[in-house]
Amino acid sequence: MRAVLREEWQRLIRRRRIVLLFISTVLVMLLTAQGTGQLAGMTTLAALPLLNAQIGRLFATSLCLALQGWVMLLSPLLAVSAYTVGVQSKMNLTVLLARLLVVWAVIILAIVLTLPFFSLLPIFGSLSLPEIGWAFAVIVVTALLSGAYGVCLVTVMRNPPAALFLVYSVLVMWLVAGVLIAVRDTPPTSPVIVAVAFNPFAALLAPLAPAFPPDGPIAADLQNLLRLTHGLVDRSTPLYRLYITGSGLLILVLIGIASFAVRPQPRRWQRFDTLFSIVCAIYLVALGMGREWWSVAFP
Repeated sequence: MRAVLREEWQRLIRRRRIVLLFISTVLVMLLTAQGTGQLAGMTTLAALPLLNAQIGRLFATSLCLALQGWVMLLSPLLAVSAYTVGVQSKMNLTVLLARLLVVWAVIILAIVLTLPFFSLLPIFGSLSLPEIGWAFAVIVVTALLSGAYGVCLVTVMRNPPAALFLVYSVLVMWLVAGVLIAVRDTPPTSPVIVAVAFNPFAALLAPLAPAFPPDGPIAADLQNLLRLTHGLVDRSTPLYRLYITGSGLLILVLIGIASFAVRPQPRRWQRFDTLFSIVCAIYLVALGMGREWWSVAFP
């Protein structure tokens, strides 16, 4: 496994697009930071007033939303980059898992590159470490889920362009469905809350929303953003808990589908199936035992 993991890592890292990925990630965050400064009425980022709750909240929200969208865009591209048509004759469960781990590792490295931008947030005040921590947890889970989508679909279809198109179609429908349900003025019943929670941007805003400034020039923009992502769902609802637990279950389902697709026929029970079944059972038991943690979002 270690040799296969090293081989997949070297194959992916050698591609020029990986360097472009890291550079473009930093540029996206820099442009977002500058755009936030201009939106706040400042000519440069250095002129942002310290200890200003509204500026800090806007800055944090902008950076998190930009990173979330960027991760959703990049993860499928990485999954397709890891798929090399010429070596698919060696495709097996070990290669599949190594490829998935490498895709996850690269996208998480890209997320780590953005930490210097987020290190500025405490100087504004009113931003607690748990809020930013949960927002980052949602971003990381989004990276894992969208990467699993990409690896699963490109493995099943064995056609990188078609798989990439399908992955982005799924992500767009995922976003549009959540937004449409949120803006329809639907009462926040349990199914509606689940649907809204699986809008990754709503889940991302959930840990930040309770501390949004109630009034002021920037507060109105933040409230409009909440109406778009949350609708009638209360801002204090911990949507991120539903999102994280549900995404973990989806990741396991996608790994199971991809592992089934790479098996040689006739397909037989393997040691991987035993280990995978144990992991799934442990996860389901953990969901049941931790029900109070994620079900608190329901009315």
